[in-house]
Amino acid sequence: MRITAESPLGTFRFSGFSRKGRIQKIPSQETTIVDQEIILISPARDEERYIETTITCMINQMKPPKRWIIVNDGSKDRTSEIIHDYMSRASFIRCVDLPDRGFRKPGQGVIEAFYEGYRRIGDDSYTILSKFDADLDFPPHTLERICGEISANPRLGITGGPLFEPRDGKLINNVAPKGYVQGPVKFYRRECFDEIGGLISRAGWDGVDVIRANKHGWETYELPDLRFIHLRSMGTAIGEGLYKACMKYGDSSYYMGGYLWHFTMRAIGRSIYLRNPLVGFFMMKGFLYAMWNRIDQEPIEYRRFLRQHQVRSLTRLVPLAISMFFPPKMETVRKQS
Repeated sequence: MRITAESPLGTFRFSGFSRKGRIQKIPSQETTIVDQEIILISPARDEERYIETTITCMINQMKPPKRWIIVNDGSKDRTSEIIHDYMSRASFIRCVDLPDRGFRKPGQGVIEAFYEGYRRIGDDSYTILSKFDADLDFPPHTLERICGEISANPRLGITGGPLFEPRDGKLINNVAPKGYVQGPVKFYRRECFDEIGGLISRAGWDGVDVIRANKHGWETYELPDLRFIHLRSMGTAIGEGLYKACMKYGDSSYYMGGYLWHFTMRAIGRSIYLRNPLVGFFMMKGFLYAMWNRIDQEPIEYRRFLRQHQVRSLTRLVPLAISMFFPPKMETVRKQS
């Protein structure tokens, strides 16, 4: 029996449509999909408005997870009550209740909560581990599609899907760079997760894991036919506004060790995309503040790898920019009289 629940932001729903608007055919991987076992861990703090939608979507999955550990990170609202209510309806749901620390810890707090759930896995076998936000709306074939892609590509280490955020009654695609998998939805092949040493407990963890995975030869990408609606926009959690989130992004980018010129281009591009120059300003402020204070950075081998990648990406953009400003002359053919 399918359980339904209304999204708190209206009926924004996706059903596996491709970019062209046609139904995306999911490749048949039945013999290997069955062998895949997913364990999801969802840190949750004050999510009473959204978590019921996420739980409903998970219960309606065509391929349910082996276990879903929801870590209630000291919520002051009804988050824990809602989780425990649904535990009687879905045997794969577990709840870990943590005491309230009294304040939010952006970036670091979510990973600490993640590892509280990770320790509860114990000796359970699994092939895919997921860090999965508790404020998402997603289609019923999501986990089946993830299992199929990981089964089909033995070098795929981290995957997820595009994130859409509701703004002014519309769904806006939170465009991510090619090869990047956004933090709210992360699926790790177990071997990849172990090889990169898990997740670091600081802001920027969701970029560091991708860099480390690529450095070790793993592929990382999002599946364009999977769409996730992020019901609460990133950077709007209690105690964290948009500009504070931008500064945090700049700080984490410096930690990863990329070039200043590359981050400046990204800050300008983000300001243009969001039509808000203050976004780029606070991104740069966070980066330069971290540089001035010489905060610790990633080990040198990962920083060197990231910078090489940034240079390669620039060399690919140069021919495109030249063609835009100096288009080739088109030869005209005279009609024969």
